[in-house]
Amino acid sequence: MPTQKPSCIGIDFGTTNTCVALLEGQSARVIALDKSLMYFPNRKEAFFGKNAIEQYFEREMEGRFFQSVKRLLPNSQFTGTALIGAYVKVEDLIARFLIMMMERIEKEVVSIRGVPIHMGRPARYSLDPENEALAITRFEKACKLAGFENLKFIEEPVAASRAAESFSKEEMVLVADLGGGTSDYTLYKSKPGKTPEVLSVHGAPVAGDALDSDFFQARLLEFFGSTIQYQRPFSSNVLTLPANLMRLLSKWHHHAFLREASTWNFILSLRNELVDPLQKPLLENFITLVEENLGYQLHQEVEEMKIRLSQEDQSDFSFKSYPIGIQVSVKRTEFESIITETTSTINQAALETCKRGGVSPSEVTVLQFTGGTSKVPYIRKIISQSFPNAKLVDQEVFTAVAEGLALMGLDSYS
Repeated sequence: MPTQKPSCIGIDFGTTNTCVALLEGQSARVIALDKSLMYFPNRKEAFFGKNAIEQYFEREMEGRFFQSVKRLLPNSQFTGTALIGAYVKVEDLIARFLIMMMERIEKEVVSIRGVPIHMGRPARYSLDPENEALAITRFEKACKLAGFENLKFIEEPVAASRAAESFSKEEMVLVADLGGGTSDYTLYKSKPGKTPEVLSVHGAPVAGDALDSDFFQARLLEFFGSTIQYQRPFSSNVLTLPANLMRLLSKWHHHAFLREASTWNFILSLRNELVDPLQKPLLENFITLVEENLGYQLHQEVEEMKIRLSQEDQSDFSFKSYPIGIQVSVKRTEFESIITETTSTINQAALETCKRGGVSPSEVTVLQFTGGTSKVPYIRKIISQSFPNAKLVDQEVFTAVAEGLALMGLDSYS
């Protein structure tokens, strides 16, 4: 049954999950936590969140399935995609998702008209200034298309710091919000009984999804044709699959690019151009993965393996969907070696946050983790080593940002 009108609404639109919280009195109540997924089986129907996954498989994977659309915001090469006979831009897709979220909010409250909305945004969409500006413009347009009024954008790690526990003494706190698409940091000085003093905000456009992509490229590409050789008609040159295709294949949210007509026709033509016919099963694995929209399922299997390796020294990775059949054993030490470069990028963003705030890493007394990627032991280890005097604190993995966004209504509208 709908409740009374909240005094503020916090929305954390994430790469993997989206969370909504309502400010009621002096506390925030989470009302929605769902996957940032969309499925369009035809022109008349649309499904979102976990329901999108269920409907996608019930309807035998017909139509278009979208995940990680937030990652497309800073991509200047992506202008739009075909959707059941229509052309849509990334901001249109995000607006559709936000409208659905708005409808869910309205089922919980009497009315949201006039209620301030705090919308989270990453500290950095991209390290490239032009792509960063493009992402901000696109996201603002998406929110406008969704009909949001009285809207304020707030960096996600800043919101996470607002949801943090109160400290009994002054502390130098670094919030590490490590999600699926971005790693965001806020450096602030806590002041008991007063509003924290934010010193700097920074981040990197890589996080959990990048770790999955690293593993795909290191251990799975061979099952999808990374060694394939082909020869074009009337040519004596022996070629291998273009590197850019393999990079797209390793990122589930970019598989739509592979379905563009010119690219897809090239991939299909390789069936008749293989130098070694014995490599045909690898090409069919590639085609099946993209054609059957299996990227999300494969992504989930990598996620599950990553979770297991957070608790075990070794785990098996398995993915089977005819004709694809993959079974490999992975040691935690091997996985850590694979993700070393991405981990270093994430850690450097933490150090840069301190540099921008004029604070030495040794001066940080509290290192506060949130976001699903913060549970990866190697990530925690490397970042923690950079801040030797910091006490480690954990927040709610998926809801802290939304709660903080809502609680910031106490600061802005009290």
